[in-house]
Amino acid sequence: MTTSRLTGLLIVGLCSVFLGERVFHDLFVVRMLLVLAGSALVVGTALWRVVAWYRVNGRENGIQGFLTVFHVICALSLAGLLVGTEDGVRLLNLSFEDGRSELRFRRGLLSISSILLAVSLLPMLAAQWAIRSSGRRVGEEGTGSLRITETATSALSVALAGAMLMLAGYVTGVRDHVLDASYFKTSSPGTAVQEIVRSMEEPLRVLLFFKPVDPVKDEVLSYFQALGNATGNLEIAEVDRLSEPRVAEEYNVQSDGTLIMIQGDRVGRLGLSSELSTARGTLRVFDKETHAALLQLTRPRMAAYMTAGHGELNNPDVDNVLGGALGSEVQDSLTAFRDLLGFLNYEVRALTLQRGLGNRVPDDAAMVLVIGPQYPFLNEEVLALAEYLEGGGSVFFALEPNSEFTLAGLRDQLGVEYQSTTLVDDQNHLRQRGGLSDRQLIYTDRFSSHAAVTTSSRGGAGSGVFFIGSGHLTSIEEIEGVRRSFIVHSLPSTFADLNADFQFDEATESRRSYELAVAIEGSAPDGRDNLRALVFSDAEMFTDAVLGSLVSNVTMAADGIRWLGREEAFSGEMVSEEDVPIVHTRAEDVAWFYGVIIGMPALVLLIGLVTQGSRRKQRIRTLVT
Repeated sequence: MTTSRLTGLLIVGLCSVFLGERVFHDLFVVRMLLVLAGSALVVGTALWRVVAWYRVNGRENGIQGFLTVFHVICALSLAGLLVGTEDGVRLLNLSFEDGRSELRFRRGLLSISSILLAVSLLPMLAAQWAIRSSGRRVGEEGTGSLRITETATSALSVALAGAMLMLAGYVTGVRDHVLDASYFKTSSPGTAVQEIVRSMEEPLRVLLFFKPVDPVKDEVLSYFQALGNATGNLEIAEVDRLSEPRVAEEYNVQSDGTLIMIQGDRVGRLGLSSELSTARGTLRVFDKETHAALLQLTRPRMAAYMTAGHGELNNPDVDNVLGGALGSEVQDSLTAFRDLLGFLNYEVRALTLQRGLGNRVPDDAAMVLVIGPQYPFLNEEVLALAEYLEGGGSVFFALEPNSEFTLAGLRDQLGVEYQSTTLVDDQNHLRQRGGLSDRQLIYTDRFSSHAAVTTSSRGGAGSGVFFIGSGHLTSIEEIEGVRRSFIVHSLPSTFADLNADFQFDEATESRRSYELAVAIEGSAPDGRDNLRALVFSDAEMFTDAVLGSLVSNVTMAADGIRWLGREEAFSGEMVSEEDVPIVHTRAEDVAWFYGVIIGMPALVLLIGLVTQGSRRKQRIRTLVT
């Protein structure tokens, strides 16, 4: 009998066993007949292969021995597969401590037997294919032992690679671990949080409810230890809620990862996951979370009123003062600004003609914000704002050049005028569309030392803020009891574009530093708080598109709000270790898309052509020489 027939019978036997165990497993009689017949074929052909090996002499003896070894290994792997079945364990009367141990034994035996079957059957089939393709039988002269061995070795490599992948898949399935290689660092205490803690009359008590051994607790503890060292006004206690249930019950702590902050009779809390992989995102911005919790702890939530109904950038659905709808097409672009107010513990409310602006600003108003009005206020609304300022109120103005709104009715309180000519800088500006209109996208890093720009002034050169089509401010005659401080100045290369062509005209225009923001503080009668006002020459600098991209604009807005709320002592930076997302323009996305889809394959093809051409030239030189 030739070796091809022996291999064919081996395949038939293995298929018979597979059908019995996998397809007809529930039919006992059919299953046993198929398994016994298949096993007999596999064992019988293995014995026949051994006998044939002893009968072969000469140069083909090595090839026959090569095939015999793999055939015997196939038979042994089949035996292992059968022993690992339920019937095999029962027939051999194998005993285990529990069902889990038995399952582990059967799975291990199944894995090992499957690997043995693969690394023996595939090389044998490959060798048989090499013998058959030569047109001779083993035992005849000139079958090409080297070719057969190389083919079988290649098949063995494939089988071993498949076995490795199977084991890797099994291990990764059982040991399901995630490796997070992204940047991680818990944020350190920023100056804003330090100032809040330092200003507290009594030391801040912090209770950390964590398990005794917890990596999240270690990160949080290091943060508060650094805060305590910087302020000298902090007490930290670690509490295990299970060993100290009374303390946990007192502060209603029901889970690990809870932080309780106590200041006098006020209690605040923060919640973290006890799993480091889950808590990492919060730990990156932990300084920001702590800042928000401390603000809620030190004072109650206050009301900040945003005017609406005059074309402001906020509340587009509110009707304007003339009674017409303000165009629902205009979108609220101050969502980030609202979120900032909420973060600073302010509740944002609308202030319209019908809701107090036409008569009297509500008494609970901590400040009033007028951002980007397009239409002038009614006389009654101007009088309401003037009365609010006289009583020691705080107002935030952000104006636009193409607006009909003016500050004329508030001259006695503010002492400044708004010039609506757009400022342009042809030397220092941001690029957006690549045209001349980009020159109105100016930036500056020139600030005064006023408390309303504390963080920006500390940043120094390079920490500039961004203005989009800004006007500028000028002062009028001195007003008794009113102090004006221009806090943001443009770069000296800026000029007022009188003819709106975005180009400098030496005859009519001049380059100089213009005033972009002013802080105003005045006296109030009867010992009440002094009035405070901030006027910015641009409103779009506080829109979502800008605040979502530039931290410096966010910082300026935050410091201004703190100053208006008479909390300038809390001004400072908040440290964040959060990853900054990479943002591409549409043109950049298109370039990356075609670069990956077309560019990279073209580069690989070019390298291949160059390499092939070099080899061809080398062969030609070799033949010539």
